[in-house]
Amino acid sequence: MTQRYSRQKARPGNRSQPKSVSGMQAAVASDPPCAGIRVWMLRELDQKRQLPRLARRELRRWVGDHPALDDLELIVSELMTNALVHGGGAWVRLSLRSEEVGGRRYWRLAVLDPGRSASVPMPRMPALGEIRGRGLWLVNELTGGCWGTELTQVGERVVWALLPLDERSEEPAT
Repeated sequence: MTQRYSRQKARPGNRSQPKSVSGMQAAVASDPPCAGIRVWMLRELDQKRQLPRLARRELRRWVGDHPALDDLELIVSELMTNALVHGGGAWVRLSLRSEEVGGRRYWRLAVLDPGRSASVPMPRMPALGEIRGRGLWLVNELTGGCWGTELTQVGERVVWALLPLDERSEEPAT
């Protein structure tokens, strides 16, 4: 089941994610720059609110000083926070890989959680005084609408976002 919130046409291809592996931490070699996968067991964290910071640190380790790092860090902070607040699980997985869509290369950042929430991630309109509720609007703007959510075959929730990997890739994937 895939739900897309995008101004562009749907992106072709299989977006299924592999099943999660408890405690897994691995760097996945791919075409440079490299990508990675990291799973955090929430019970192992001193404080759950550390998770977005840990995810940003992991991204910096994976991509170094890539021009998209600032945007990737903001997106991962928002998606990790959403997984903590709404995911309701014992773990959260982060993956980052490069992929080619329509002749352009993109970073595909994905956050996966056990999917215990029945709600579907989508931008909402927060009240003027609300502190929360703007994260997915930021993700939508940074990705040019190229982000989405889906459930794996075992019911895990995946929220993914695409960002141009090369500076010359200015337009979002279609």
